[in-house]
Amino acid sequence: MAGSEFSKTFSRFKLGPLELKNRIAMAPLTRQNAEPDGTPTDEMAAYYARRAVGGVGMIISEGTYPADELGCVAYLSQPGIATQRHIDGWRRAVDAVHAHNVPIILQLMHGGRVSDPRCLHEGESPVSASPLQSEGWVLYTDTDDEKHDRGLSGDWPKVTFPPARELTEAEIERIADCFAEGAARAVEAGFDGVEIHGANGYLYYQFIHPKTNKRTDAYGGSAENNVRAAKLACSRTREAIGPDKIITLRLSQDGVDDFMGAWPGGVDYAREVGRALADCDADALHWSSFDWKDNRDPASDIPMAKAIAEASGKPMIVNGGIADGADAEAVLESGAGDLCAVGRPLFAHPDWPHIIRSGEPFDWIPFDRKYVICPPVDYRHAYPADLVVPDWDPDVSKRRKAD
Repeated sequence: MAGSEFSKTFSRFKLGPLELKNRIAMAPLTRQNAEPDGTPTDEMAAYYARRAVGGVGMIISEGTYPADELGCVAYLSQPGIATQRHIDGWRRAVDAVHAHNVPIILQLMHGGRVSDPRCLHEGESPVSASPLQSEGWVLYTDTDDEKHDRGLSGDWPKVTFPPARELTEAEIERIADCFAEGAARAVEAGFDGVEIHGANGYLYYQFIHPKTNKRTDAYGGSAENNVRAAKLACSRTREAIGPDKIITLRLSQDGVDDFMGAWPGGVDYAREVGRALADCDADALHWSSFDWKDNRDPASDIPMAKAIAEASGKPMIVNGGIADGADAEAVLESGAGDLCAVGRPLFAHPDWPHIIRSGEPFDWIPFDRKYVICPPVDYRHAYPADLVVPDWDPDVSKRRKAD
């Protein structure tokens, strides 16, 4: 198929107040490249600017913590939006992206029970929807190649997660306020909106997934109750940033500690989730998966994104298994999504949108973790010398002291 035939992929789309030049969004991509205190670096500005130059219609940032309380910080060298330094650091990145007439929204996340224990304060426990312990482990430093590329040395043991405690209803309210406050700071930094992370194993996923939510109060026991915490975050965020900024809500069945996760009830549960989100304050929903066509439901072949979109009536961003132009066009033609979120291809090929639009055959570089750590950047904004060499301690018993 020639690039000129990707008519849907390269058509314009109105998402809330934003007029997007095409249907390609850069998916949120974890890099762990901020300064130790969470301040975004100049290299991060160059990284996002390079993808804006590459032709995407919108950028969704990597997961960013909105506050440093209640176990929110998820992993080492994660960026934050909790301080003035964070705002100033992100402003450089936002300005670099906007210079190429591309909108960018900030993904806000809380790690919940899968926060790296080294990110917890002394005496602090991870929190979750229910008092359960994740069976997974912290990613990104578990191979010799990764340690070499990051400049790490020494013995790196497998880092597992401690048991989580159940959040009180008052704490659920406080975390929603943290998201709203972080969103307001994101707007101050110049972002065009925010994404509430309810996917991939993190806190709001832990509420939405029946496997990790065993509550019997207003925040558990049914799809309507399970999405209530995420909806509260969207509502408080809307109050904080007003109607002229974007809010999206990301959803998934699988997580960083459960790569083959599946919702009990399959497509039927997905429809219940969609109906429960119909009155949500999000402008769009964002389905995350490894393959958007694989719904992991043996009783149905309907893609989860399509089931949720139809039930909610909201625009849908679809992520997972989109490697070339034909894949993007298939998402849009199927009715499963209105936008395609592209992740791994953009690490190695920041010009991915221009490449597929050209229609020329292209020898794609296979995804490799090295592109996460040191991807192509826009040298007009920074040079590789700006990369922060992480001073990560492999001692998993260490906890941060309160300021």
